[in-house]
Amino acid sequence: MRGIFRQPPPRGFLASSSCLLSILLLLGAVALSQFSAGCASVSAGKEVPATNRISIVPASVDFKEVVVGQKNTQTLQISNTGKEPVSFESLHVSGAGFKLSPIKTPFTLPSRKALTVTLVFAPTSASSAAGSLALSSPDLEAPVNVPLSGSGEKAAPQLQSQPSSLQFGAVAVHGTSTQTVTLKNTGNVPLTINSVALPNSAFSATGLSSGVSLAPGQSLEFKLAFRPTGSGSVSGTLSIGSSSLTSPVKLALAGSGTTSTPTSAPSTSTAHTVSLAWSPSTSSVIGYHVYRGISSGGPYSRVSTSAVGGLDFSDATVPAGGRYYYVVTAQDSAGSESPFSNEAAIDFPNP
Repeated sequence: MRGIFRQPPPRGFLASSSCLLSILLLLGAVALSQFSAGCASVSAGKEVPATNRISIVPASVDFKEVVVGQKNTQTLQISNTGKEPVSFESLHVSGAGFKLSPIKTPFTLPSRKALTVTLVFAPTSASSAAGSLALSSPDLEAPVNVPLSGSGEKAAPQLQSQPSSLQFGAVAVHGTSTQTVTLKNTGNVPLTINSVALPNSAFSATGLSSGVSLAPGQSLEFKLAFRPTGSGSVSGTLSIGSSSLTSPVKLALAGSGTTSTPTSAPSTSTAHTVSLAWSPSTSSVIGYHVYRGISSGGPYSRVSTSAVGGLDFSDATVPAGGRYYYVVTAQDSAGSESPFSNEAAIDFPNP
């Protein structure tokens, strides 16, 4: 029996015995965070107009946000554009957190030659900072100053699991059901996973282990498998720990072993097919994921084995005798998923 989703039914609507239902899953714009903490930026291509004998590129350096306790570097090029050599007595950096990599002074810069120097910003507090690089030369009318800026931010380690829970449904004893989970570093500092704890032997993980490191914004996709050894319900929690986190990330797991035909290959007399359709995301995405749950608001389990490239999907694993809730997410090229769409529900009677 098939149900077709196109738009939500009005309040109080009851599905007919044919189980034809239209629900539109409206998927909003995907808000995907970009992580740039610790990346320096410069005003490329500008020159210091202090003298016609030297040029400095960039004319100013902005390190943006840098996590307290970490450091970033940026290079700067000093060029002698004149016909005569230029002698420099000193290069001096001022401002809290700013440093200049060691360079021997005094030195002479020949005509048409350039020198690259390295600047370092290592904030000690979560606040804005300003400084300058001063170049002193007897061959110039006045010292040349290059503005420096940046800001420190507190370390905010964060690890997120998508989805946050998995329901494997009914699986034949000694059969296996597998689902995919994405783990993403949504904080501003690198994280190293140092513990992975599964609740019992019925669940196993592939592609996730201690020692894996994730840079800010980086994602890791791994698979969780459920293989019941006996009939009955099985549940527990997958715990993923990192020394940088105050508490581990937890993923609720549930499934049941059955001696009957598993839901992954339902019989035509007890299973239904639900066809879903949704509107496209307004952001650039590579596909969509479909989730199903048995309670409004979740938890949901992913029923699409991979990203769906189109705007529709058929779920042929729906048992009879219950109400089911569907949501959709969009995935970008980096593997990040959007929040869940609005929820759609359908009822199927007992056979």
